[in-house]
Amino acid sequence: MVRTAEQTASNAEASTTNDPGMCLQWSRTRADIASLFPDAATAWKHALDRHKGDREPPRGAMVYWLGGSHGYGHIAVSVGGGMVRSTDAGGTGHVATVGVSWPTDHWGLPYAGWADNVNDVRIPGVGDEMTEDDWDRMEKLIQSVWADQMTVTQPGSGEDTTKARQQVLRELWQKVTRAT
Repeated sequence: MVRTAEQTASNAEASTTNDPGMCLQWSRTRADIASLFPDAATAWKHALDRHKGDREPPRGAMVYWLGGSHGYGHIAVSVGGGMVRSTDAGGTGHVATVGVSWPTDHWGLPYAGWADNVNDVRIPGVGDEMTEDDWDRMEKLIQSVWADQMTVTQPGSGEDTTKARQQVLRELWQKVTRAT
């Protein structure tokens, strides 16, 4: 059974060694996902809902880089806060917690982005919670479209109610997360 985002990240944090050059195997195993693609670059190419270039992957997400001497790329598990648990980052065969930019800075691998899945299997719970940054971005977007106060028609009663923008967003978020 596929592990949740929290279980995947915790499993990655507990692991200290890896088979050198086997980043995809190590990463997918943290989430208990079976093999499918031959390397990290191919896994990224086939990843669903990719967040290209986003350097703030949520905890438990799979994080991808391209390139490498054979073009296989690299994959690691996000532990949140812009950090990943990466194979060979602590030396050959040793896992370490490093910043998202570490594989680029130390190995010259171009950063690709992150996804909530690997090998066509989603990791439950990746990015389910909105962070303060998410709320700030959402608020700025909404401010450009909506006024501070909104008139909302209540379902069922048809009554119009004036609500603060943030309250409308919270209610919408609650409905969306309950529906999925």
